Amino acid sequence: MTPWELNPFALISWWQMQRFSAVLFFSIGRYLSTARKNLKAGESKEGNSRDTVLTAMSDESGDHQVLAAVKGACQQIGLTISTKSTEAVLRLREKGTTIGAALDAIGVLEQTIAWEMEDRLFMYVDPERAARFNQPELFGKDVNAKFPNIQFDVVEAGNCYATGRSTAVVFHLMRIMETGVQAFGTELGVALADEKNWQNILDEIDKAIKVLPKTPQRVEMSQTSANLYAVKLAWRNEVMHPNDTYTLEEADNLIRQVKIFMEQLATIV
Repeated sequence: MTPWELNPFALISWWQMQRFSAVLFFSIGRYLSTARKNLKAGESKEGNSRDTVLTAMSDESGDHQVLAAVKGACQQIGLTISTKSTEAVLRLREKGTTIGAALDAIGVLEQTIAWEMEDRLFMYVDPERAARFNQPELFGKDVNAKFPNIQFDVVEAGNCYATGRSTAVVFHLMRIMETGVQAFGTELGVALADEKNWQNILDEIDKAIKVLPKTPQRVEMSQTSANLYAVKLAWRNEVMHPNDTYTLEEADNLIRQVKIFMEQLATIV
């Protein structure tokens, strides 16, 4: 299997990708060159031509081993059509064919491999953004422990940021914030189940905090409310379900603000 198939949730470096594919592609070319050379050598013998019939190829023959190696290399790179094309050449040679037909089949196989390699696309991820890819503890262990149900969105927020899907980052952060705000409201005895307007949420939370006794817990609650207000400013939107689009810079800022809010919230609920 390819490195990217072995662990589809890991980022593969350009060096790993190039080294893996290039080495195997070079091997394929070398094997096919050997097969073509063998066929040409047979054609150049006195009395032979493209129409000269080749004997059936056995499993022990050099040509069979060469084509089997091509098939194995194609499978490793994930070239499914090329693998089938190689199998077709193997069958053709195993039952016996002409030198010309075998050479033509090798040519078709080479073209098929080249076309299929062109269809393999890879995304470049900037190293700074890649640092947030597949990070289950993007918001820290304490947040994970207190809010296990946000794990999917935490990882996806980081993944979307790493791959440049900035508006999708905001979607996942929105879901995280809904969980956080509900937990904050529950801790204060404020019902926020149907409330989506940020200012109304902040007003209700601040009202609840003001009637609390003057204790260290009230200070923490006030700090958490301030962090919630910072998220509101970062969101630049009146409601929790924005219809706007966001830049990577805005998504980055929002990740930081939501992280601060959730970390603070994890200490009081």
